Amino acid sequence: MKRAINKLIVQSPLHKTALSLQAKKIYRNWSKEGSKILDNQTIYSISPYKTGTTYLASCFRYDISRHEPIHHASVKKMGEDFDGYFVRRLNSLNLKLEASGFWSAYVDELANHDIGKDLSYVCVLRKPCSWATSVVNHWYQVKRYGQHYFWTNELFWKKIVGVDLANFFEYTEEEKLDVVLKLIDFYMSFTEKTGQLKNVHYVWIKDLQDFVPTLEKLMGEEARMEQSEKNTGLMKQYVYENKETDERYMDLVNKLIQGQKVDA
Repeated sequence: MKRAINKLIVQSPLHKTALSLQAKKIYRNWSKEGSKILDNQTIYSISPYKTGTTYLASCFRYDISRHEPIHHASVKKMGEDFDGYFVRRLNSLNLKLEASGFWSAYVDELANHDIGKDLSYVCVLRKPCSWATSVVNHWYQVKRYGQHYFWTNELFWKKIVGVDLANFFEYTEEEKLDVVLKLIDFYMSFTEKTGQLKNVHYVWIKDLQDFVPTLEKLMGEEARMEQSEKNTGLMKQYVYENKETDERYMDLVNKLIQGQKVDA
């Protein structure tokens, strides 16, 4: 029943208002939290959306591992005042693992934050052409679902990445290509920036299941693989392929991983 009501709200003109009211309630709770870290040491999966983050978070109990928690409020406030909300949000959630795509826009801030710089991170690797293809096709599914307010498009993709995905399939082929190339520029920049982080674990998306035992050790928790789930795209209305782009990404990844070995 609750899910049905939520779906009705998401598909109605009340969607934006409901998100705003919910966010205000969350901000009030955050304001009660201290700015000093508590006992938890949250591990953050910081790769952009469509990199297997749903699966990663769902491998562990919901009370310790979340996928995109308090999503709208987080995206909005992290962009307005990162230092003012990062630790309060961390304390409020008190998780052992969080997988949220919006963190990909804040690697610089995390690497230079007094607390963030010492936390552990996961960077899921996926070839950029496959990633960009998945991103644009995901929005085709969102539109079919009937979501009234495309807030991630407004607050993340348009504001931060500089692309408008809501109407991608109405664009000309030239306009589509321009969007995809901007997506890949963001993706490559994000990946390169992860080299600033001291404690980052790189794992290919195809190897996520094999990576779970490593997470178990880092978290001190046992995974529950039977409850894991994947947010897999059902159709590909658009496909982008470029061998040179993927090879450039591979070279970057190899340098980042080799750099870790040198530091160690």
